[in-house]
Parts: sequence; structure tokens; C-alpha cells
Amino acid sequence: MFFSVIIPIYNVEEYLRECVDSILSQSFEDYEIVLVDDGSTDKSGEICDSYSQKHPDIIKTLHKPNGGQSDARNVGAETAAGDYIIYIDSDDFVISADFLKDIHDEIEKHGSDIVLYKFQKYRDGKLENCSFSLSGINAIENGDELLLELVRRDAYYGMAWIKAFRRDMAANNQVIFDTGLSCEDMDWYFSLLLHADKISAIDNSYIAYRQRSGSVTTTQKLKNLTDFIYTLEKWHGIIAKADLTDTKRKALMGALAKYYANLLVTYVRLKDKEKKKCVGQIKKLSSLLDYSLSDRPLKIRKLYRLAGFSGVVLLLKIYDRIK
Repeated sequence: MFFSVIIPIYNVEEYLRECVDSILSQSFEDYEIVLVDDGSTDKSGEICDSYSQKHPDIIKTLHKPNGGQSDARNVGAETAAGDYIIYIDSDDFVISADFLKDIHDEIEKHGSDIVLYKFQKYRDGKLENCSFSLSGINAIENGDELLLELVRRDAYYGMAWIKAFRRDMAANNQVIFDTGLSCEDMDWYFSLLLHADKISAIDNSYIAYRQRSGSVTTTQKLKNLTDFIYTLEKWHGIIAKADLTDTKRKALMGALAKYYANLLVTYVRLKDKEKKKCVGQIKKLSSLLDYSLSDRPLKIRKLYRLAGFSGVVLLLKIYDRIK
């Protein structure tokens, strides 16, 4: 079997059928769908069972107590049989019938460990244009150089649901999601990249990323900030000491610089007064800006040198209000 498409599910009865149907409509047929019902309290579990009963050769349903999206993904990966794994969030859906075919062809052509692709935000029934380009990336044959170019053009994104990856590469190196983190995709992707040699990309958008209030990614809490800080500290140390080529280290440190710029935005937008306790750690991490490669962290670095932490925070607040 070539693909295992894993869908973690929790209380998404309104969107689940659209998600599953978009995979069942694929032109490429060598795949399985693993539905992981993460203790849903609505009818999501029943919907999963109805699909696996109707398509027993394609779809299997796993029911488990609620443990969060990371735990559901890990459980799904443990039972996956495909050579490559694809994660899709249950409130999103695939917008092309050739999604799996295109990824398969890319893997066959390049022998990819990881295949990257794009997404479009889906808001009020309309798709918005993707904000980044992967055009011409595959002309770079060296995987480390390709990764570096992704960071330079701000096309490095850590989300698990815009990449396909070799299952044995992840399993053999125990690359799983940290179930205690709120920024688990960032952490997971850094782990995956440590072991990937060949990365390729498709300059097409395949995923409709549904925008809805109250979802995990739109709810900001103090834990989002503290987990963000922890993850940057962790990977700064790992990347600095890991046995990597100079090019790959430069690329990954450049990615950390981008994430540090994102951390400042997270700090600005968080309303919890307790966030001030994290200022010391955030300031200490500002050295990551020295590794900036893409436009936003480069601009933040200039501002930071001129105005310091407080000045950057003030300017980001003003920008956020007028944007």
C-alpha cells in the first residue's frame, strides 16, 4: 500500500463527511484511510463507523479516549500500513482529485523522503490564494540546499497537514508528536527534518484550510506562549549540537529565526497578564534573529537593534491594530 491518510477526529460531525469524501474521490487508488475518533461526544464516531462499514477495504476506524490531536495522530501512525503517511485535519478537505496521484508521481520521480505542497484558507465558503510559492524548488537537487531556499523565500511551514513523508523514516527514528505541546507540529517537523535527505515540493494547493473561531489554532492561551518558548529553546540547543551539514544547520537556524518573529506576534496578541513573566526568556532568545534569512525576521532584527524588545512589541501592537 502506498499511502496511509490519517485523520484525527474530535466533535466535527458538521465537516467530517466533506473531508472523507474528498479523499474517496481521488483518482489514485492505492491508499487507506485511518479515521481516529478521539473520544468524540457528538455523532463523529458514528459517522466514522458508517464509512468503515461501507468501505471496509479502504477505511478503518479507531475509537480511543480523548487524548488530543497529537495522541490521535500517533495512534493512527502506529496502525498505518502505507509506505507514506499523510495527515489531514478533520475540518479541512482536499480540493483536487489528483492530490494523491500528484504526490505519488513526485515520489516516483525524486525518491522523496518528504513531499511538500500548499494550501488555501477556506473562509465563508470561499478559497483564498496561497501566500507562498514553491515554484522552481525542485530544480535544486541537494536536499539541504532546497531546505535553505524554502527558508529564504519564507516557504518553510511546519504544519503536519501540508506534507507527505516516508513512514519507515519516521518510525525508525521514533519521530512522533509530543502530546503535551500546543505547538506540536513545529516540534515534530524539526524532528522529521533531522532524518530527511531528499525533500521535494509541488507548487499546487491541495488542502482547503477551514477558518473557524474557537478551533485549536485560533485560541490563544498562556500555554501557547510557554510551549513556544520551550520549543525554541529545545531546538536551538539540538540544532547547534547535531551532526548536520553547514547548509542544513543554517536552514534550520533560519527557520528558528522565523519562529522567533512569530513568537513576538504571539506575545503581542496574548491578553493574559501572566505573559510578562516570560519576557526574560523571550529576550534571551532574541539571538535567534542573528540567523534571519527571510524578510519578516530580517525586518524584526533591524527593529530589535534599534528599539529593543519593548519598542518591537509596541510597533507590532500598532501594526496589528491597523492591519
